[in-house]
Amino acid sequence: MEDDERTVELECIQAIYPEIVLGPENPFSATIELPVHPQNAVRVVFPASSDGALPTPPQSDSSGQVDPAVAPTNNVESHNLSYLPSLQLRIILPEGYPEEKPPKFEISTSPAWLSQTHLDELQNNGARIWEDEGRSATVYGFIDFLQQSAENAFGFAEGKVLEIPQDLKISLLDWDIKSTQAAFEKETFDCGVCLDPKKGSVCHQMLDCGHVFCVQCLQDFYNNAINEGDLASVRCLAPDCAKKRGEAQVRSGRTRKPKTNLSPSELLQIPLEHNVVTRYVKLKHKADLESDKNTIYCPRTWCQGAARSKKHRKPVGLEIDTSDDESDTEDNGKKADFLSGNDLLSVCEDCSFAFCSRCYQGWHGEFVGCAPKRDNGELTEEDKASMEYLQLHTTPCPTCAAPAQKTHGCNHMICFKCRSHFCYLCSAWLSPVNPYQHYNTREAPCFMRLWELEEGDGDDVGIGYAGGLHRGQGAPEEIIEIPPEEPDIEELEIVEMANDEVHAQPAQGPVDEAPQAALQREGPLVLRINQLPPQPAPVAPAVPDAPQMGRRQ
Repeated sequence: MEDDERTVELECIQAIYPEIVLGPENPFSATIELPVHPQNAVRVVFPASSDGALPTPPQSDSSGQVDPAVAPTNNVESHNLSYLPSLQLRIILPEGYPEEKPPKFEISTSPAWLSQTHLDELQNNGARIWEDEGRSATVYGFIDFLQQSAENAFGFAEGKVLEIPQDLKISLLDWDIKSTQAAFEKETFDCGVCLDPKKGSVCHQMLDCGHVFCVQCLQDFYNNAINEGDLASVRCLAPDCAKKRGEAQVRSGRTRKPKTNLSPSELLQIPLEHNVVTRYVKLKHKADLESDKNTIYCPRTWCQGAARSKKHRKPVGLEIDTSDDESDTEDNGKKADFLSGNDLLSVCEDCSFAFCSRCYQGWHGEFVGCAPKRDNGELTEEDKASMEYLQLHTTPCPTCAAPAQKTHGCNHMICFKCRSHFCYLCSAWLSPVNPYQHYNTREAPCFMRLWELEEGDGDDVGIGYAGGLHRGQGAPEEIIEIPPEEPDIEELEIVEMANDEVHAQPAQGPVDEAPQAALQREGPLVLRINQLPPQPAPVAPAVPDAPQMGRRQ
């Protein structure tokens, strides 16, 4: 038995493939598992068909394109899979092998993603290889043939479509996820934050862009950002990631802004603590409501919750509205001037109070006329000064209306709340891909005005920007103070005589001061200055008499 060619061949195969398992009952049999990892991802569709029959591979022309006649038409959804379930190969070397009888090969898959017809074709290649090799040792050649065929998923990775029954979808997707994670953990990556080489088992790969960072750096950064409420920083830490994704989306012709914030599920995969992710979800929902001018709040003073909205749904658990890809042409900053019918009905998402969004009273039905609620509250002097300063020295974001003040630099601004790009001069929205085109367009009012107000927006800058529309024209006139001259003694005597005459005149009759008082209280500043009564001439301070020089008696 030791000199049997079958035993020698199996021992050689076991040395090449240590994972092969020899049969415990038949010493001339063995089993091996061959992974299926195509070089290109395979498009797998799961048709909603009642029968579970597996289709044969679709035929393609010489160019590798799928024939439209055989392409699936009843697809429910499709996925690109990089890993497929492995092949189980059972090898049996019969008596008389290799001179007289060919080897027997049995191929199976679990789950059965390959049709039996395709498996039979693969098994028949064993006898063909045995004949081509001149009826010699064939096991290694057949295993190598299967491995090469698995590199293109047995023909399905060459532009073809693989149809799998719907009941196998979860199994195949789970296999692809686990296999991808196992391969990732075996590799070594350089963290983009700490720049240290780390094994994949202590790293995390971003789901949307594929950048890799170590878990420790991600946890430290995201925990600090969420605790401080900096939601804009909860995204990929690669410096140019958002810019490249925006450029790619523009090239694809899509008009929506790319999603940059991480989802709660990915934060849990990093992993972050459950309470931290819960805080992130609540802050994200609150920021979305505040950035939308159309948000309506509950009139109950003890509630102040937002009304239910199809655009910003209240998160349930850790589920968050992932509609970050918003259309660039959508203007959520303009409120509707008139609402009618059921559009007036608003329901608070916190206390479920139904109220009218026009008069902010309890819901009265759509056939009852109402007027907008008046705000009888008066602003304090401090609030008025703050509003005046915001009007003079800030520019509102065109997306969320958050005021922004420029301290230095060019007029290309990025909103700290919603990360929108806009112009500080005219408050126009700018494309993130090429924001400076706005300043190079001759028809635009901001043509060649990129560096105006370079030193910041303050009291000493000119007008011509959105934040200074209510300011006066021109710069304030410079006030030159002239030092008083030394008074002359004779002039002082004349002034004293004039003052004595004024005090000696009789008192005049009563004067109607009501118009003057009303003008001083309610008139504009310019009118109040012009209508002030004439003031008496200023009286110079008395000068002490000069000591007289006497003669000695």
